[in-house]
Amino acid sequence: MEIKSYKHTKNYCEENIWHLCQHPDLAGFYKKVLFITNTDKNCDFHFQNDSVDGSPVWWDYHVILLASNNNVDLVYDLDSSLNQPTPLKDYLRLTFQDLDEKNESSHPIFKAIDSADYLAGFFSDRGHMKDAEGDWIFEPPHWSQIGENMILPIKELLDFSESSNQPIFSLEELLVKESAA
Repeated sequence: MEIKSYKHTKNYCEENIWHLCQHPDLAGFYKKVLFITNTDKNCDFHFQNDSVDGSPVWWDYHVILLASNNNVDLVYDLDSSLNQPTPLKDYLRLTFQDLDEKNESSHPIFKAIDSADYLAGFFSDRGHMKDAEGDWIFEPPHWSQIGENMILPIKELLDFSESSNQPIFSLEELLVKESAA
């Protein structure tokens, strides 16, 4: 199901997905927000809009939406050049290519947050988007900062250490988990 209009600001994927979770076209879907990184904090993604000559784009982290309905799992990655949406298995296969040839620290790892929890608790002061002098690394969105209650601050969602408050999944574990859901 193609969504033709949505809020998007480049380099603010976590906020873009927060808005997409509320899109009326996805009202009948079960939604999860997927935070993606790797141990190196330099995860390569193929088929990204910012790609140059088909090369992968490296993100320290990236956030996408998994929307499920009638046993169909669809990914919305608003920074991807793949179709919107893309079936989950196709998205993972195309986006994360050649993993067998890489060391394990470069493999993607995931956190899956229920969209209702994300909508209710996500908070970002956008501090991670400023340099040491307090200047913007990337111009912020035109909308107000998201969140007030600080239940799920961005800093916690980006914590992929053993002390993380949310479970962390490998690519293989995510596929098994979603197949069983």
